[in-house]
Parts: sequence; C-alpha cells; structure tokens
Amino acid sequence: MTRSLTAVNQSAVPAGTRRLPNRPPVARAALAALLGPLLLAACGSGPAAVTGGTPGATPPGALSTRLERVPVSGALAQPGTLRLRGVAPAGVSVTVRDAPDGLTVTPLTPVASGSDTLLPLAVSGQGSGPVTLTVRAGSRSQDVTVRVLGSGRYVPAIPYLAGAARSQGTQVLLRATVSADAASRHSLLRFDAAAATFTSLTFPVAGFETITSHAVNGPDVWVAVRGVSADGSFLLRRSADGTAKRFLAGTVETLNNVTPLTDGRVAFTAYGQERVLLLDPASGAVGSVATSGAPESLTLGADGTLFFTRRGASPAIVSVSLTGGAGRTYPVGTPGVSVPASLSAAPDGQLWFTETRTGTLRTLDPVTGQQREVTLPAGSGPGDEARPGEIAVAPDGTVWATDTAHPALLRVLPGETAAATVPLPDSPANAPSAGPRALHVAPDGRVWFETGGALGQLR
Repeated sequence: MTRSLTAVNQSAVPAGTRRLPNRPPVARAALAALLGPLLLAACGSGPAAVTGGTPGATPPGALSTRLERVPVSGALAQPGTLRLRGVAPAGVSVTVRDAPDGLTVTPLTPVASGSDTLLPLAVSGQGSGPVTLTVRAGSRSQDVTVRVLGSGRYVPAIPYLAGAARSQGTQVLLRATVSADAASRHSLLRFDAAAATFTSLTFPVAGFETITSHAVNGPDVWVAVRGVSADGSFLLRRSADGTAKRFLAGTVETLNNVTPLTDGRVAFTAYGQERVLLLDPASGAVGSVATSGAPESLTLGADGTLFFTRRGASPAIVSVSLTGGAGRTYPVGTPGVSVPASLSAAPDGQLWFTETRTGTLRTLDPVTGQQREVTLPAGSGPGDEARPGEIAVAPDGTVWATDTAHPALLRVLPGETAAATVPLPDSPANAPSAGPRALHVAPDGRVWFETGGALGQLR
C-alpha cells in the first residue's frame, strides 16, 4: 500500500537546476530527437541507497539525504529518521513505494532542523529488509532505499547483566559482570536461539573464584578464572562432552582477553603485567611475549597478527610478534591522556577502537598507519552526544558499537565515515536500566547484546 505525506507548498524549480547549453537550432533538434525517449524513460532520479554515513558528492539539483536513525521492527521496534539537507519542510513529501511483506513503514510529518528537514519513519510489523521511498522537495524527486532491521528480545527467568557475549553455532554464551552473585560468576548463561531457551553452562569454579573472560574455539569453550588459592589464576577448556581441563596461568593476577590463535595456542593477558601470555594446550606450558606497557584490550587481526591497546604516557596500538621479533607501535591521541580501548579487527584489516577520554570512535590502517575519526550522532544538545563503548565488527565489515550515553547502538556501514543511531526502547521499570552491554556479532551477521537484563538481537 502506498503512503504519502505532503506539506503544503510547492516550490519553484530550484536554483542550480542543470540546463542544456545553447546550440544551433539544427543541433538542438537532432539532440532532442536523440535524447527525448531516453529522458522520458529516465524521468526522475534512480534509487539512492541511504546507508547512514556521509554521502559522496551530490550532483547539482539532486537531493542530499542521510539516514540518521535506523528504523527497527519487531520486539525492539523504534522509528527511523531521514535527514534531507538544505531543504525546508514546506513542499516536502515522502511516499513508500515498496516494503517487505509483514512490514509497514509510515512517513510522519516532516520537521525543520536548522536549514534541513527531518523525515520521521514509523515502523510496525515484523521482518527486515529494504524499503524504497520516493522523496520529493518542490520539483525535485529522488528514490531512496532504507533498510529496516528486524529485532528480538529474550528475557531470562532472572534479569542478567552481561559483561560479554560470544556465539557458538546457534547458541549465545553470556558472561556475567564481576559484581554478579556467586552462581552467575561460576557459570555462563547459554541461550539457544533455535529453541529460544536459557540454560546454565557450568564449570568447576567455586567459592570466591570468578570467571573473568571467555572465548569460543570450535566445539571448545574457554574461560579465564581469577583464582583464590596459592596456585593462582587459571584457564579452563570445556569440551563438547562437558569435560573440563584446567591450565594454571602462573600468576595470581586477574586474567583477561582470552583469544584462541590459529596455531592452536591461546593468548591472554594478566592485569597490570607488561606481557602477552601464551598457553600451549597440548603441553600445558605457558610462555609469554614481553610488551612495552601493559596491554588493555587484545584482538586478532584479519591476517593473524595480534594487536593490543596501551594507555599511559605513550598511548598506542601495538602489534605483537609471536616469534620474538619487534612489533610495530601506532601512537594514539594525546600522551598521558588518551585511553584507547575496545580494539576490534575488521575483515579488510582495519582496526577499530574507541578513545574513552574524548568519547570518539576511530579506525587505524596497520599497513599505512593512517587513522581516521568517525563522525558520531550529535544528540539533542551539548553534553548529549553519543559515546561509543564496546565494538563488534560483522563479517561484511559493518561496525557496531554500544552507545554508553543512550539506549542505542551505533552503526557504521563499510565505506562510510559517519555513524547512524540504532535506537532501542528504554528498559522496563522493573529491570536494570543500564545498557546496551556485551555486544557481539555472530558469523551469520546477527547482532547480540544485553540491555535491561534481557538479551536483544538485530538482524
């Protein structure tokens, strides 16, 4: 069904409309005969995919649009917002030409935003997919494609505040925050997406011992445990049959950043120590590679290189040579001030990270060393800007981040230089209000996170 909302005024042909140059009458007639059928067939603009980032150069006379809020359907339904640059609301209309079955997109009243117009898009129904809109401003018209995200929300028996999430096949494994009760600190919460059920994934952890990090490697689940005995902290590998094997780490410090490597070893870090530890599960031996500064976040690059973030007097992203050679250091931000965090690798080799002191989202090319800051949503006023927290990168290169200042996620599509907001509903009154947390993108592209004590999903 076609829906259209039109403001009152129809403006004249805008300044800057392209015209054919003056030519001799014969030439003009020949040119008209040649171009006439083509112009009639191509009347209006072709579809323009709106991706939520900064568009390229806009042809003279064309409309400049950007998706600022991504529309979401389903359990976490929220409206979207399309920005029309340099155009007043009078004379603006939006018509929904095509939408996936089960989805209804309704354009609401255009509103002014400085010299621009905001076009709210209400969503109802279930499903996801591209929606084609025809946007008109005066005599100008352009087709715009907006993708609606589908969503789900799954509520465990007791609200669960997650510190991290990992996927294993159709299952999502959630780790509790370190302030959780003992039962939650000794196990993982397992969600089966096929059956939509929650169960507990148990480990031989007891007393004041606490699971501090987890990872998935094929059928195996790895957890790091903060120990309380003289033996210190340790790693546990839980096999598919439920058996668990313990590997002492050789330190009493808290273990973090458990990262399975392609050669079968497992890398991890110990709080405050200037080294990356390496466990060989075959022998149980734990080696280490010295680092210049204590690693914070740790990630495995697309080519198998390990990278970590370093704060302090010389904040940087540093590569780790597992053969003992020198790594490469990429200075970040302001010495003694900047705190790079949430390091994540994209399939194209780019490294994404946040700078927590300035609340920015950045990317680094480890080949050229070039760094770039992503434009974030501005918010409603000073102090209301988006602040990225955790980062996860999808297999197609889409970058996702939690917004620690709002109930929202941030999305940067491949090739874009600006983030769009993916709004989420406020948490229910009887559930914890903080979130989203524990952001993770599964190999199938589904986005998982915890918010308000429940598990959320976007697709």
